[in-house]
Amino acid sequence: MIPLPDHMKFEELFRPRRPTEGGFLETYASNVVVCFSAKWCGPCQTLNKKLLVELTPDVTWYSVDIDQNKTSLGYAGCNGIPAFCIIKDGTFKDRKVGASSSTDVLSWLQRNEVPVNI
Repeated sequence: MIPLPDHMKFEELFRPRRPTEGGFLETYASNVVVCFSAKWCGPCQTLNKKLLVELTPDVTWYSVDIDQNKTSLGYAGCNGIPAFCIIKDGTFKDRKVGASSSTDVLSWLQRNEVPVNI
């Protein structure tokens, strides 16, 4: 998972990309999932994040430590942790607050048409 240390980095997931030096426009990753958690959160620590990443190779994963990045959780419309949000092609699609297990998260991803290799 790629850390998102501040809210500006989080907001960049929703902004149009700038032209690159080669003249090509960068594109959005088609499947982005952001995981909100904290080191002190017991349920956050029980989730197998490595397994989530391994079973979703077509997903770009980001992580937000809510103690470092205090704004993005509310911006995503989440009011508790662990929480996840799906961003497809630069557009917010869905959120999940209070995941109880990695299997629960994978099922939610599948319901939202995010590719999962189970």
